[in-house]
Amino acid sequence: MESLPASGVGGLSAEKPAVAFDAVVLAGGRASRLGGYPKPRLVYEGATLLDRALRAVSQAGRVVVVGPRQPVAGVVHWARESPEFAGPVAALGAGVAALPSAGEPQGAPWVAVLAADLPLAAEALAPLLAACALGAESDVVLAEDEGGRQQPLLALYRRAPLERALADLAEDGGLADRPLRHLVARLSVQPLRLEPRLADDVDTWSAAERWGIRRPDSPGVQTEYEEPEMPETDNDEILREWCAELVDAFELDGLEVDIDAVLGLAGVAAHGVVRPAAPLTTFIAAYAAGFAAGSGQAPEKVAMESAIDLARRVLKSRADRAGSGE
Repeated sequence: MESLPASGVGGLSAEKPAVAFDAVVLAGGRASRLGGYPKPRLVYEGATLLDRALRAVSQAGRVVVVGPRQPVAGVVHWARESPEFAGPVAALGAGVAALPSAGEPQGAPWVAVLAADLPLAAEALAPLLAACALGAESDVVLAEDEGGRQQPLLALYRRAPLERALADLAEDGGLADRPLRHLVARLSVQPLRLEPRLADDVDTWSAAERWGIRRPDSPGVQTEYEEPEMPETDNDEILREWCAELVDAFELDGLEVDIDAVLGLAGVAAHGVVRPAAPLTTFIAAYAAGFAAGSGQAPEKVAMESAIDLARRVLKSRADRAGSGE
């Protein structure tokens, strides 16, 4: 595996950057559509996606990785959102909290935010850094993919406005399970359209295969009955926004939906039974959870977790029977 540059004073590189910035790299999440295999550990052209993200921010003054600790080259700081798997806004909040604040001498004026699932992380971040160096006046320089979709986890944020926006969201209902659009809506945005593929991430095995990334032969990778693949249009942010719209439409104020868990269950059902079993399985699980919560048998979150767990056990039992020839 390729090694990162040797660490310099205050970061991963001794070369002075054109614009002063710190960095937050998001490397958590359930990776349900990869069967639970951590996306940051996928290897592209000899380096993990996390190492490639760290190489992209090698000139940062301080780098915070939000996610479980794992071996990396260079000097980084670690943080976790609370509760774990509470979404990208909560993870970003934890990462920014671990950086020197805007008022401290060692705090840089810009914060690079990067998800650890980009094969071309350095190439994607470079034009954003260049835009900042040229004197961007907005609160955030935000990447857009070739289809014009904004990528809040591939961006340069001004430190002070970012801290204020996160503080406002924390006071207005908290950071957990908030869509990133709530954060971006509080900031002035300079969009920057990137060249094709630069903003493309890896969140399914089919996407990994298109990049030439092999499926590792290790625990946590999909099994013969567990392959949570979903269509490529299932972008995380789009799904979070759609989920929020549905929750509002059904007047389910305060409902917490574990999108990754639901998608993972749908993927297992589609692969282990037939594709139409995906919506059928999730509907029945949700109905059972709603009944349990409505009748007072369990709180909403516990009811949903129990229903998903039971459905997964039934699917595994089915796969075991099929494998034994019963």
